[in-house]
Amino acid sequence: MWRDMRREKYLYGRQRGRRLQSTLLIALCISLGVFILVAGGYALYEKVSNRTVETAGKSSNLAENKETTTQKEPKATVQVTEAPPTATPEPVKKEASLVFTGDLMVHSYQYKAAYDASTDDYDFSNNFTYVKKYFKKADYVIGNLETTFAGRDKGISDFPRFNSPDSFAKTVKEAGFDLLTTANNHCADKGSDGLRRTIDILKADELEQIGTYKSEKASKKIFVKEINGIQVAFVNGTYGVNGLTYDKDYEVKLINEQFYKDLKRARKKADFVVALPHNGVEYQQTPNSTYQQQYRRMLEAGADVVIASHPHVLQPMEYQKITEQDGTTRTGFIMYSMGNFISSQVTKPRDAGVILQLSISQLDDGAVTLDEVAAIPTWCRFTDAQGKRNFTVFSVYDILKMSEEKRKSLIRDKDYVRVQQIQEESTNTLLGASVPATEKKKKYVFTKTKKNFNRVYKK
Repeated sequence: MWRDMRREKYLYGRQRGRRLQSTLLIALCISLGVFILVAGGYALYEKVSNRTVETAGKSSNLAENKETTTQKEPKATVQVTEAPPTATPEPVKKEASLVFTGDLMVHSYQYKAAYDASTDDYDFSNNFTYVKKYFKKADYVIGNLETTFAGRDKGISDFPRFNSPDSFAKTVKEAGFDLLTTANNHCADKGSDGLRRTIDILKADELEQIGTYKSEKASKKIFVKEINGIQVAFVNGTYGVNGLTYDKDYEVKLINEQFYKDLKRARKKADFVVALPHNGVEYQQTPNSTYQQQYRRMLEAGADVVIASHPHVLQPMEYQKITEQDGTTRTGFIMYSMGNFISSQVTKPRDAGVILQLSISQLDDGAVTLDEVAAIPTWCRFTDAQGKRNFTVFSVYDILKMSEEKRKSLIRDKDYVRVQQIQEESTNTLLGASVPATEKKKKYVFTKTKKNFNRVYKK
């Protein structure tokens, strides 16, 4: 029993010791866990605090450094370098050459000589063989077509009612003409049908025309051609149509108050204005006061130059000073009559004509200047050296400078005498002083000297 009690006591003490050990172990673990948590939290706190302080320090330092830099570094000096002055561009100079001829007519002698029975057609190809070279050098060539192309069914005819073969239009185009004026006293020779067909034939041969029209809209339009960048307006009208009638008023532009209004409109639309009146006294070699006043009025209305036709003989040319409404002045030019270019009017001086060269220029978009007017006297041959009808236009100068051998192969001796006369007559009319054949020139420049302004003509 005693043994059992001792044993029981021993077991109880052992269990109690184990419980105590367990309790101590648990307490130790809890204490260690708390320590670790506390230590870790503190370490984390220190780390965050230090980082915050460090960041704040850096920010402070940056601010201080920025302030220091702002205070210590001087402001950057901006050196303004003046750009070199822009070079003034050179003005652009535009230039154009205009060539005008007198009347283009087809009389019976001409179309009979041109008729080719083998083709039953008309060949006018030799008419301008020797003057084509003067057209090729020009920028724009203008002539007065004083006939109609009404068609063979209306009958080929001449004065008083002209109707020419269509092939003449093709010859004119191939010679180098660009623009034809069709408002003249013969434009209605075959009525409105002939007038309209003439326009169609010219268009088919790529020839421009003004003065007669197929519609009212076309008649109201100012014809403006851009030539080498210069806007040039052309206005053509006639005094009448030999008392003939046509269907619509707009078909023919007449020289009336509307004509002057058209010149004013042209002045606003173009840089340079050319008036082309068909007017004057036939076969009179000097202009009378009526036409002098009329052509001056055309200049005052807006034309820069007036190139007239109808007299069938050469008349003088002159410059005039025109004063605008704003007080500015400009120089105008008048050619009172161009004479015949080709025809079979054999009576002197209707066999003489002229090629008129006008040189114009423009700086940028400024006013156009008439730089030069030059005249090349011409003669129309009716009969060749072999005695055959052969209508051909020649420059007087070209004949005078030919070798005798070449000249004799082309013209008769009596025609050479006539050419020498034309040399003196034409220069006297155009320039106011005769130039003999021995002093011939290829062209005669009409200078802007005092004597060539507002010339006075003997009746």
